[in-house]
Amino acid sequence: MKILTEEVALRDETRATEQARPQMKKRKHADAAKAFAVTQRGLTDRTDALIETIIELPNGEQDFKKEIAQLTNAANAMNDAEEILDSPNTGPEAIAAETEAIEWLLMAKRGGGGGGGGGSPGNGSRNGGVSNASALALLGQSNEKKAKVQDRETNQATGKSGRDLPEEFRAGLDRYFEVLEGNQQP
Repeated sequence: MKILTEEVALRDETRATEQARPQMKKRKHADAAKAFAVTQRGLTDRTDALIETIIELPNGEQDFKKEIAQLTNAANAMNDAEEILDSPNTGPEAIAAETEAIEWLLMAKRGGGGGGGGGSPGNGSRNGGVSNASALALLGQSNEKKAKVQDRETNQATGKSGRDLPEEFRAGLDRYFEVLEGNQQP
């Protein structure tokens, strides 16, 4: 789901902007937040279009009832995020709304309710706390759909150079470099 990937990127940009806010001029921060709101609007519109596409499928409304509800919840969270960003605010409230949208998108992507954790996403997360939850949506995604993990032999990459030297040469080289570095007198 490209919408999910872009929502994660938007949340990362929002978080980075919030962290940089103390060093930013007020106007520049406001412009960035407003630009994020425009991006969020685009993602919301695409989510709404996806919901409509699913509904238009034969038996789509019946067969994908749960996914439609989850995508609708994601779109609602995106609307919240857009309003917060447009205010302009890139703080914890915006990040929490974006995170809530991501969690709903993840559930829709999985095709169900997901496992563990309990409760719906976003419960109480807009009370000023910073959400550093990582979206695990991208875990395992690849362009190569039939890719398999292969065991292969690897060589030592560090701490090995050239050929092995006899012990007396190594001791002499160690002594030489100690003198060069000024650690000992000759």
